[in-house]
Amino acid sequence: MATFTISIPEELKKKMDEHPEINWAEYLKKRFEIRVKELNKFEELKNSGRI
Repeated sequence: MATFTISIPEELKKKMDEHPEINWAEYLKKRFEIRVKELNKFEELKNSGRI
């Protein structure tokens, strides 16, 4: 598995730390998967001439 590192503002990190029940790494992995699927669907529609 590849590693992806990001930097976030300290204030955002503090707000995220207020929610220890959320696994932020897992959340982001899922959001990335969803976004890639959306982009693939868009490309498919664009290439088929439907948009």
